[in-house]
Amino acid sequence: MLHSSVQAAASAAVEPPWKKMKPNPSPPSFLSLPDVIILNCLARVSKSYYPILSLVSKSFRSLILSIELNHARFHHKTQESLFSICLQLPDRPLPSWFTLWIQPDQVEKKKATLVQVPSSYASREPLFLRRVGSDIYALRQRYPPSQVMLVRHNENVLWSNAPSMTVARVNPVACVLHGKIYVFGGCKANESAESWGEVLDIKARTWEPLPDPGDELRFSSVIRKIEITQGKLYVRSNEEKDSVYDPKTREIKEGLGFLVHQGNHQKEKVKEENINWWGCIQAWIKVKGLSSFNKNYRSGLIETVNYCGKLLIMWDKLAQPRLRRNCQEKTICCALVALEKRQNGQVWGKVEWSNGVLTVPSSYVFLRSSVIRT
Repeated sequence: MLHSSVQAAASAAVEPPWKKMKPNPSPPSFLSLPDVIILNCLARVSKSYYPILSLVSKSFRSLILSIELNHARFHHKTQESLFSICLQLPDRPLPSWFTLWIQPDQVEKKKATLVQVPSSYASREPLFLRRVGSDIYALRQRYPPSQVMLVRHNENVLWSNAPSMTVARVNPVACVLHGKIYVFGGCKANESAESWGEVLDIKARTWEPLPDPGDELRFSSVIRKIEITQGKLYVRSNEEKDSVYDPKTREIKEGLGFLVHQGNHQKEKVKEENINWWGCIQAWIKVKGLSSFNKNYRSGLIETVNYCGKLLIMWDKLAQPRLRRNCQEKTICCALVALEKRQNGQVWGKVEWSNGVLTVPSSYVFLRSSVIRT
């Protein structure tokens, strides 16, 4: 009796074999790696995947938005060109920046959209960049107004302060001519006459105000662009107050507007309803293969830019064409066109993708575009 009781107690104390087995440890998570390793991995991934990857976790999103990731992309030489536009929307007191996001893994039909800055695709407003020799100068494109100008060597990722401007500016533009940096815009029209523009002598590291253009040519909106032609600065605003500044005579006159977007060896232009090519022969010729595309945007052209060696075209149209009088919204559309010059001198274009990228109030104002590598 006693023996059987002891034997039963002993058998009860012995654990079954399946209880002795230790559970398999969970596989290590990618997020358990040090941040520096994760950043180096992300730097090798196209930025087009960042909006999707940012949904993994909060810590992952914070790494994607960090300045350290930009530094890693610079180090690994994996920077990509980003196209951004600045819009003035009627329901917002300040201009808004949007960046074109071409979504990945769309093999048959690419899809693009404009995402507002900041986002996981573009974490901050683009800098306005100008290169002088081996140095790159930058102006911030955000509020509040600032006198700061940044500078760095083209092989260095870290910025330092250049000589400060004499006037605090918002969304200014700049150009380089004869070793000097000319800065325009970003001030209200009713401010001092010296606020219209100023020039930095890089060697002397000193700023000098430009002459006052007068009430008729002084404007308060964001300047759209500056082009240099025959040693003169053509300044285009969004208020139909274009002007021309001659640095030799220091005279400012009314401008005649801008006709072309100038590239390194070619000029791209959308003229009337057709795309034309400006080549080395200094004559306009029609781009073939785009007749059906030309019919899609008979009006509303916004911008044409050289984007990754291709022509990016942006236009707008009524969101509801049938309700032309009562339509309160417009759709901004984009198309990417690859151009090919053939042996017979003909230029052919191929539309790689085309779609609406943003719906905005019909009273919106296009201010400026920007293409930078980041």
